[in-house]
Amino acid sequence: MYRVLCDGKTLHDVRDEEYQLLSPKISLELNKTGNFDFGVLDTHPNVEAIAKLKSRIEVYEDDELLFKGRPLNNEDDFQNTGQISCEGELAFLLDSIQRPKSYGRQNTFPPISTNIEIFRLIIAEHNAQVEANKQFTVGQIDIDSEELENFDANYEKTWDFIQTNFLDKYEGYLRVRQVGTVRYLDYVKQYGKVSDQVIRFGENLLDLKKYSKAEDIKTAIIPVGANNVRINTANGHNGTDYIYSQDAVDLYGWIIDKVDFSDANSPDELLAAAKEYLNSCINLAITIELTAVDLHMVDVDINAIRLGDLVPCVSEKHGLLSTLGDISTYYLVSKYEIDLENPANNTITLGRTLSCLSEKMVENAAMKNDIQIVKINTDHAVQTAESASQTAQEAMNVASNVLAAYPIGSIYLNVSPINPTNFFGGTWVRWGTGRVPVGIDTAQTEFNTVEKTGGEKSHVLSSGEMPPHSHTVGGGSCTTASNGNHMHNVYYRNGVASGNGGKLGTTTNNDGAWDSTAYAGEHTHTVPAHAHTVSASGSGQAHNNLPPYIVCYMWKRTA
Repeated sequence: MYRVLCDGKTLHDVRDEEYQLLSPKISLELNKTGNFDFGVLDTHPNVEAIAKLKSRIEVYEDDELLFKGRPLNNEDDFQNTGQISCEGELAFLLDSIQRPKSYGRQNTFPPISTNIEIFRLIIAEHNAQVEANKQFTVGQIDIDSEELENFDANYEKTWDFIQTNFLDKYEGYLRVRQVGTVRYLDYVKQYGKVSDQVIRFGENLLDLKKYSKAEDIKTAIIPVGANNVRINTANGHNGTDYIYSQDAVDLYGWIIDKVDFSDANSPDELLAAAKEYLNSCINLAITIELTAVDLHMVDVDINAIRLGDLVPCVSEKHGLLSTLGDISTYYLVSKYEIDLENPANNTITLGRTLSCLSEKMVENAAMKNDIQIVKINTDHAVQTAESASQTAQEAMNVASNVLAAYPIGSIYLNVSPINPTNFFGGTWVRWGTGRVPVGIDTAQTEFNTVEKTGGEKSHVLSSGEMPPHSHTVGGGSCTTASNGNHMHNVYYRNGVASGNGGKLGTTTNNDGAWDSTAYAGEHTHTVPAHAHTVSASGSGQAHNNLPPYIVCYMWKRTA
């Protein structure tokens, strides 16, 4: 799984749709600064964190650092997509210069005369001119040590100075290595590891783009400079108009050609340029650019192929016949291009670094045998060059079978994060993230179109969506006092009581009598009605709409 960080902030993570870069690709090459290019939308949460030259961009595969560098430029296209180019940490050497200074036994006391000692001084001069986050600590150095009589610097960029005076002259590779907070700069002959993967035609070798053939090898050249300058009178030369490599002639025979050097104005300049060119012609016998499946993506117990690794490659069809266990027949990963979005598009370039034609290497019998194997393989590659189209046809047949089983538009489900491009070919993209698929139903507007989306993971009910229901309010009674029921006593003078309900009469013999009125006065009161409030129940939160589910990867073939 790939991740991209900018100063610790997430730019790209396949697990989060909000943090996605567009077409992120890494290109790594031996003794090059390396680069990382990508697009980013202006709606990306961390787009403002990308600061030109200042930010540090890191690319990881799981926990392994693949690239670290700085943004070099930022351009917007018509869709307002920022196109970012980043350069690797070796580019920090472009930020300093080497002031005029002479090194070597003739110029320093005490003498600092070996190429290794001078290399350390060059890096120290760089560190003195730049900030701490662009400095290097010199680490492993195992190039051949050589005494130098005179060695001059004259305001060159540090990177250019190293390229011209070290990388072009001494066999080895610059390697940036991070250990904790320390950034080491190594100068080593073997950059990477010996890979335990085998790139084999018919298995994990998917496509072979190109390779250099024996016709590209020259063992002798006739150099011609500006104004028809020749090397006959050059100092130290034998008076002939050509130069040759005896070691190469012994291996390949005489292969002679004329070469023009328009920048050489004197016989001495022409001779120096011709020697350098001839070495480059014989030092590389085969270069292969191929597409292969990195089996590490299928089985994490297999070591991943990385830049600088020595990899066995077996393809009789193309004359590649590495002998397992004999690393002298392995191929060097000189370039590695990584497509973070579609790892199936990753390509590696394998090259044989045959600077073993130096006197020291030629004396090694095992290496002589290795060179002979390469020569045989190269001859075979020439004989089978016409088979490239047949190989392509076979690959197309395989692709056709897969296309029949999984045509464009197919959906593939699995529980592995490996993009199906790695084993089916074609182009597959993540599909339906966070959604449950449903079959098409033209009778229902929600499901009448393929890839139509809808629905909610959670939903808040409106009043119109609530089911019919009622609320019961508990009854009660109101009671008034009964004090209204009463009577009155009446006194009658000079009267006689006739009893209850009797009539009053008169008599002179009585002074009077008491009588009572009947009980009366009962009445009612009307109590006005009043409102009742029912307390609310529930939080008003959205309810969960999720059915029982199981999570998997879903992929769609688009090409």
